[in-house]
Amino acid sequence: MAKEKINTEDQKKVRGFVQRIIGKLIFKWNHHTTMDLFCTAELAELCMRARELIWSEPICLKLEGPICVMGDLHGQFDDLLGMLDLNGWPLTESEMIWFEEKTLKIKRSGRNEQKSSAQPESTPIKTPKGSGEVKSEMEELGYKRYLFLGDYVDRGLFSMEVVILLISLKLAYPNRVYMLRGNHESRSVNCHYGFYREVTRRYDPSLYECFQNLFNVFPFCAVIENSIICMHGGISEHLTNFSQFTAFKRPLEVPDVGVLADLTWADPDPTVKTYKASTRGASYVFGAQALRAFLKKLNLQMVIRAHQVVEDGYEFFDGRRLVTIFSAPNYCGQNDNTAAILCIDKKLKISIVGYRPAQRDKKFEKEKRSKVPPKPC
Repeated sequence: MAKEKINTEDQKKVRGFVQRIIGKLIFKWNHHTTMDLFCTAELAELCMRARELIWSEPICLKLEGPICVMGDLHGQFDDLLGMLDLNGWPLTESEMIWFEEKTLKIKRSGRNEQKSSAQPESTPIKTPKGSGEVKSEMEELGYKRYLFLGDYVDRGLFSMEVVILLISLKLAYPNRVYMLRGNHESRSVNCHYGFYREVTRRYDPSLYECFQNLFNVFPFCAVIENSIICMHGGISEHLTNFSQFTAFKRPLEVPDVGVLADLTWADPDPTVKTYKASTRGASYVFGAQALRAFLKKLNLQMVIRAHQVVEDGYEFFDGRRLVTIFSAPNYCGQNDNTAAILCIDKKLKISIVGYRPAQRDKKFEKEKRSKVPPKPC
């Protein structure tokens, strides 16, 4: 699914298979058709192919800007679609038109037909030029690049759709979408908080195993422009050098202690100076002193993490050395929180896009998507 020319019938079939899934989820999915779009065999194959690709990436990703970072999604698929509509998809305009035409069998005429006639291809990452503004750099690419910080599943009603869309986009455009592992991408957690029940109710237990095999190869952290480290949870006092990651062999479950447990479970705490046992029962909470020592030790400037509900969708810690990003608005239907998307340009300038959907209808009627203007940092 990478940039190389498709030269075998099998590759063409796989590409078409992934593109059909993307098209259906963008243009045909709603609360009533969700059970009619895919069969178990299709989703099992999708998980297998995504697993192969994601496993080929390192456990600690090295990424470049510009890129957008999103936090917890927790099965809120409507909101994921709304946020991508607002901030921009990892697809060019012509690619989006192509998907719409192929999925809905639309025939266009004139300039639109010429613009969308070619099948979308994966494209390499371009090094953006320009003023350094996040918006102008993203516009120059023609699409947005995304890093997702984990917790795609549990709590919400459509965890499967969240994972399926993201891994399909990853397969089709591997240099535009990156996915990290959260603490809920673990069998010991998602078997209790909704994902197991969702998969087995809608399909069967064998498909649940396919998703677990996929999660067990996800990366745990990413470093952007050698300056900003991103993870789901938080820092680890045991991580002193990036070479330590070579010791971890995937597939693996999220361990109970150690570096990987901290990267998926740890939280900042303004009342603590260094490290203290967490009330979550896993990993630690850490304070400003520990954070500064961690950044200095690894020669980094900032931490971007998720894992906690924050009212405005983002919250800074210790003089903006750390920011928490949460991307599930009105979380669990019990929180009045905004969702946020953090955008980083090539020069590490940050802007934040906020998203608040209209009040959800209890009968799952179609929701209107409302927008909040970007807030520069």
